Amino acid sequence: MNHPHTTPQAGRLLIGLYPARYRTAHGEDIAATFTEAAEGLNGRALLRERLDLASHALRLRLRIGATDPAGRMLAGAAPVVLGLVSGFCLWALVPHLPDLVHQVRHPSWGGGRTIAVESLLLAVALYLPWIFTLGAVAVGRPRAARALTLGATLTWMALSTVFDPWMNLLYGGAAFLGGLCAVLLLAPPTLVDRSARGRWEVTAVAISFGALLTLARDTGLSAAILGNTFFNTYISWPLLAAAAAVLGHLVTGRPDRYRAAGAGLVGVVWLLPGVMDGPRWVHSVGRLLGAYLVLVVLAVALAAGVRAVRRVRRAEPADPVA
Repeated sequence: MNHPHTTPQAGRLLIGLYPARYRTAHGEDIAATFTEAAEGLNGRALLRERLDLASHALRLRLRIGATDPAGRMLAGAAPVVLGLVSGFCLWALVPHLPDLVHQVRHPSWGGGRTIAVESLLLAVALYLPWIFTLGAVAVGRPRAARALTLGATLTWMALSTVFDPWMNLLYGGAAFLGGLCAVLLLAPPTLVDRSARGRWEVTAVAISFGALLTLARDTGLSAAILGNTFFNTYISWPLLAAAAAVLGHLVTGRPDRYRAAGAGLVGVVWLLPGVMDGPRWVHSVGRLLGAYLVLVVLAVALAAGVRAVRRVRRAEPADPVA
């Protein structure tokens, strides 16, 4: 086994991020593994190894590792968050892109071209990275997806500093999005569902959310009955998606209650911007929260019923051979 002093200085500094007790028990093994993995590497490959080491150390220090309840909750919440955020970005960019391009090509007044170009560039910078992130997840490229998530988050936060009033009107504020993005960045990669089914579910949530928002904005056929159709869609579909994720985690052969709880909390967090908008929305948000909690309880009860039926079927004796 390699002695810690043979580890590169950068590696020793990163190992220092581990909790003291864990470092005392496993420090030499970590140092040896990192030294072996980083040997002969340079550039982006070496940076990736260092980021992996730092990420693992910080997860243990923050108690959000793969074996921690908080880490499992983050892993359950991350796919729902990504589907909703990228679905919103699909709606915010794709249907509006032809109009933005038309305004650039045919400005309505003299100085309108400059404003139109700025609007187009801003929309692309804000939303396209999230669409690329969804694409990376859909094709099974988790490392690329995490890098794109970090870039998209930093871009959004930077632009929100400059265009804060517009951002608050559009998406409830940078702090809200920053919290959602933190879920994606902090979720343990080894726990996030990377199977074909998991990738399909994230993609389905995103595409359906974007499509429903587009229909709600463009048609308005139910406005007389539902009031603000777009607002209802924006709020209701994420709550349904979160409740469905709760059901999915609990109905499996080995239910994970922590992941289910993480997915369920996404629905609660989604309602927070309504509370921050002022007293006029608090009553509506309260009713929505009550309806969502009922929906989650129904999902839990349905999952319990499905598991009970499975146990009964397994306990039934096989038919005797004639």
